Amino acid sequence: MHCTKSFIIIITDENQKPATGEVVTLKLEYLKEFVTLGKCLNFSVAAERLYITQPVLSRHISALEAEMGVRLFHRNTKNVSLTEAGAFFLEKVQPLLDMYDSLFREVRLKEEGYDTALRIGLPYYSMSYYLGQVPLHFMEKHPRIKLSYLTGHPDQIIDALMRDEVDLLVIAHMSFRHADKIKFHDLFEEPYSVLFPRNHPLANRKSVTIEDLAGETFLGVESNFFASTWTYIQNLCRTHGFEPHGPIRYNQLESVIIAIQQGAGIIVEGQNLHTLPRKDLAAVPLVGDGCSRTVSVAFREENPNPGIPLLISVFEQHLPARQAYDRADQ
Repeated sequence: MHCTKSFIIIITDENQKPATGEVVTLKLEYLKEFVTLGKCLNFSVAAERLYITQPVLSRHISALEAEMGVRLFHRNTKNVSLTEAGAFFLEKVQPLLDMYDSLFREVRLKEEGYDTALRIGLPYYSMSYYLGQVPLHFMEKHPRIKLSYLTGHPDQIIDALMRDEVDLLVIAHMSFRHADKIKFHDLFEEPYSVLFPRNHPLANRKSVTIEDLAGETFLGVESNFFASTWTYIQNLCRTHGFEPHGPIRYNQLESVIIAIQQGAGIIVEGQNLHTLPRKDLAAVPLVGDGCSRTVSVAFREENPNPGIPLLISVFEQHLPARQAYDRADQ
């Protein structure tokens, strides 16, 4: 089934009808670009979010204004702001776009034999560890609900939740940005582990304590999510009598792993570290009071998706298997 991604606006007011008398046809992509720009009021930022160039975005906005016959933005070399008409249009067009996206998804789902969909966001390195066999059990119980997944760095999936691009996250319950706008349903405790280079003196230990890490250089990721994790680890070190060295931050986890392989330092992360490729690395459990974090289902409370409580229920039914898995992996 093919849906044409156009948006048709028929203007009945004679005073606003185009001179040609034709129906005004507005491209859906232009409307979405308008909304993005209207929210951030910065052409460079909006273009980056839309994965297009700034000149293309500017051209599309100008075409939209010409088609509508109104000016939507005040813009000069320094500032961008909405006109009165632009602010009104932004308020009214967002629900229409949301309705279109929702209808488009529903039609596709019906065609595929589903009643609804549940969109799940996860850190890309934690998908198999966090979900385990839960998707299989869920599909057995609720075959008419389609599960789909968005994986990425924690900051990316948190932003996706706030933009309503996913219905829920399975993520560590930390004090990250937007956490005050999210409801958490705690699932299980994920033990921390330490990632060492294979030739490190502690790499062959069955476990390490936080005191064993005194004098180590800590590495991390340049992200909002890691900042909340680091605050917790930093406080944990202080309660055990030492100030941790670091963190040296990298732009992504892959860069941290390379740095660890080269002997630049260590990282404290969740048990999901055990799912990473092990060559030249050793993931050693961190034991002791406070050496774990809570993994939760996180969602917007106003989200009415009926699949959210159903997924939580399936998770809770299979928590004993999760706990047994953690004990066996340590």
